[in-house]
Amino acid sequence: MSRWRWRGTVALLGVAVAFFILPVLPVYDVINSDWPAFATGARLIATDAAHLYDLDVQRRVQAEVTGGRVLVSPGIHGILPFLAPAWVALIAVPFDALGTDVGGRLWVLFGLACLVAGLLLANRPRPPSQILPAFAGVPTALLLLNAQLDGIVALGIGAAFVLWSRPYLAGVALGLTLMKPQLVLPLGVALLAARLWKVLAGWAAAGVVLLAPTLALNPNWISQWRGQIQATVAPVSREVDLPHFGALFPSGIQTYAVLILAAIALLFVLVLSARRRDDFRAVMALLVVGGVLVSPHALPADLVLVAFGLGMWGETTWREWLTLSVAALLAALIPAPVPAAVGVLVIGWLCLRISRARRQAPEPALPR
Repeated sequence: MSRWRWRGTVALLGVAVAFFILPVLPVYDVINSDWPAFATGARLIATDAAHLYDLDVQRRVQAEVTGGRVLVSPGIHGILPFLAPAWVALIAVPFDALGTDVGGRLWVLFGLACLVAGLLLANRPRPPSQILPAFAGVPTALLLLNAQLDGIVALGIGAAFVLWSRPYLAGVALGLTLMKPQLVLPLGVALLAARLWKVLAGWAAAGVVLLAPTLALNPNWISQWRGQIQATVAPVSREVDLPHFGALFPSGIQTYAVLILAAIALLFVLVLSARRRDDFRAVMALLVVGGVLVSPHALPADLVLVAFGLGMWGETTWREWLTLSVAALLAALIPAPVPAAVGVLVIGWLCLRISRARRQAPEPALPR
């Protein structure tokens, strides 16, 4: 290893270690992350599941979570609402039981640990140091600051990648991606198109395991959730996906515009992945990276899955890593709709980059 490469590895390792240290320091403000929303969902599903998506009830409960503090960036109705699937609230229950502060910090560390585990699995049999460029960047910093769930999604994809020779188990592992199902739409459509029924069966089984207890607690949560998530696609949202531009259309046609743009992005990703069908890593990377482009709701923190996909691909140069980190920083700081333009341009370019690169080594074919 050259001197400069060794120094770069040490620097990235230092950044990675700092990411794990920051959440335990007093300077980290867990209240002004997205943790209050997850803690609100956890308390409601444990005590009042029938009103899990009632924003008025959430406002009262979130005031208890924050101790009356007003959040810096209130989302909807003056709060950061819980709008994730109900099973996310169940997962957050043991963390919230430890208290807002301790539970929130452990929630962040848990997400980071899941991301590292996912990267290690997706990069096997490469040396562990190969995950550092994907982890020690601005996207992970945004994940950390926002206490988001993408690390769990990455773990599910990484585990599925390792288990791909056992299709049903790979599908079960993909159940973790249901924490943020809107980010894996191209993967789901690709599995259907390839008729990988065993993988889909395992994925569906994992979904049933997640769905059953939440329906037992609140049989109406799916309809309540669908009604509330429409509020997440708004012109003022700092999104990084193509469908966000549909929110700029008149209200009467917004839904159709969002769906059409999502379909266009999906077709783009699927066509590119079909070009690399002989390279399993490249196909998976395109489906993961493209998932952020296709998603009807993807925020700057979700760019960590773009980094994850690039890390899985394994042929990324410093130019791609630098471009992604600069794009993530701009998306986090510049008002809407500029982040969407930045996200679409950068993710689209990265997808083209993956689709045009030459395969460096043979990869296993997709199982049937």
